[in-house]
Amino acid sequence: KKTYNYDHISPGYYDIIYKKKSGIQSAWHGLKFNFVKKQIKQKGVHLDVGCGPGTFIGMFKSKICKGLDISKKQINYAKKTYQTRNNKFYLVKNNKFPFKSNYFDTISIIELIEHLNRKSINRIISESFRVLKKNGLLIITTPNYNSLWPILEMLVNKFTKVSYEEQHITKLNKTKLNKFISKNKFKIIRLGS
Repeated sequence: KKTYNYDHISPGYYDIIYKKKSGIQSAWHGLKFNFVKKQIKQKGVHLDVGCGPGTFIGMFKSKICKGLDISKKQINYAKKTYQTRNNKFYLVKNNKFPFKSNYFDTISIIELIEHLNRKSINRIISESFRVLKKNGLLIITTPNYNSLWPILEMLVNKFTKVSYEEQHITKLNKTKLNKFISKNKFKIIRLGS
């Protein structure tokens, strides 16, 4: 039951990294956010699970978006920086989402599940299934540990303030991710690296 105390990360840390527009971390965040954003239709209601400081939701101006995170500091930052009439942020406890069933058209889980133990991953995916509309779209991104990611992670660990070595407690690849998704009633449309 590994866990990491995310209160050690300063409020808005990843938002600041993203906005810096230089360096490995900033480029990586930009690439993944833009990739996920292209998958989401402009209409409908979107949920970002593990939203951190709200950076991804901040990319949407007219879409209705909700963000969830376990860190009170990050949610407070997100509310202060990105909350609007359409964009709302919520603190979540015990991986139980505070929304009714069949509510969201799309859900993103961006670079979150590698930070969780297997039990928490299953709970998050199960809750996503509960709150997602039938034929809704769940988009998950996570490092592929059967790719060049471990080398990139080693560089980030060496040259930045935050260590992914401590934070990434469940190392996944396509096969392991496929098992989590299939076990939780989802149909996989595309699995790539």
